[in-house]
Amino acid sequence: MKALCRLLLLALLPLYAFAQVDTAAILHPTEDFVTVSVCVASPGEEASSSLGHACLRLQCPSADLDYVYSYEAEDPKEDMFRFFTGKLKMLVLAVPSKIYVAHYAQEGRGVEEYILNLPVRVKQRLWQQMDKRLAYTPVPYDYLNRGCAVSVLQWLEDAIGKDSIDYAPWPEKYNGSRADMAFDSITNEWSRFLLSTIVAGEVHKLNINNTDKAILPTELIEVLQGAKAFGEPILTEENHHSLLAVKRSPQRVKVTPIMVAFVILFLSLLNLRLHNVWLRWAVLLPCLLIGAFVLCLVLFSSIPCTQWSVLVVPFCPLPFIFWKWRHWWALPFALLCVAWIVGILLYPHRLVDGAHIVLAAAMALCNIEIYTKVNRYKLKIKK
Repeated sequence: MKALCRLLLLALLPLYAFAQVDTAAILHPTEDFVTVSVCVASPGEEASSSLGHACLRLQCPSADLDYVYSYEAEDPKEDMFRFFTGKLKMLVLAVPSKIYVAHYAQEGRGVEEYILNLPVRVKQRLWQQMDKRLAYTPVPYDYLNRGCAVSVLQWLEDAIGKDSIDYAPWPEKYNGSRADMAFDSITNEWSRFLLSTIVAGEVHKLNINNTDKAILPTELIEVLQGAKAFGEPILTEENHHSLLAVKRSPQRVKVTPIMVAFVILFLSLLNLRLHNVWLRWAVLLPCLLIGAFVLCLVLFSSIPCTQWSVLVVPFCPLPFIFWKWRHWWALPFALLCVAWIVGILLYPHRLVDGAHIVLAAAMALCNIEIYTKVNRYKLKIKK
């Protein structure tokens, strides 16, 4: 709750903005004294920042106001248990733009600004609406329906009016799910593996509004570039500039999930010959931990998209509770893993990473090894 309290203190900073902007409107009734822009931060290395971040920037130089508005959640690092159980809260915050840019400068991430072409009355209404949102009660963390890009587009629609916005024809990719659009954009392989493991269930259905599928900051900018408000383009290329350049770090050879998965697969192949208990558990433990983690999310978490999924099947730890009867279930479980791999290869599942397939193969081999060792032991006893 400490993080949320700090966020609430920041949210109190611009509460006087409504009154000042309203006064400015009286003093300058025809002057375009408010600037509205969308700021987009480049993706970070952590899973929570792997898609980047989008927010609104509202400026009124005559009133010396310059704030960034966005949905922000409590820091999951401070309480991972509450994060994985879906108990974190999020709310709309307004942060001085200088502080916002300084934060991304520390992380070495770039920030691009896109100034929007909107009528003065719409910009005034938007600012009034955003100030009201600061007083809203914190809500449960929901990265899908209250994600940064989706929220910004919803806020703009509320201020402009849905009937006054004309969108360009939606590209073919919008016929897919939000998972199709999001996971292909994650470049960090560990982030992709972690997120595809956490988000085991389907990312909602296909029959939702296309504006609710624009969950990526890059998709948001593409949508705005092809949209018009009151017959005028909302965003033009010349209104784009960089607030903060990306600091590129030197490229280093990284260990990826697929590399680790192949090492585990090699150990399982080696153990078919050696029947070593340490090798066996070197294979089983990572797979069982993934299964136990996913199963806990399915049973106890309220995070979106943590429902039951085919991802759980080859990593399910439940058979190992009945370890005493492994001679009965080891071979059927191995065959089930093989069938799962064949099924995924024939009908790829968007939320199954390549590392999951390799680990499932290792799990199958490990269960074959368990079965053969148990049967050899039985034969020795008979002799």
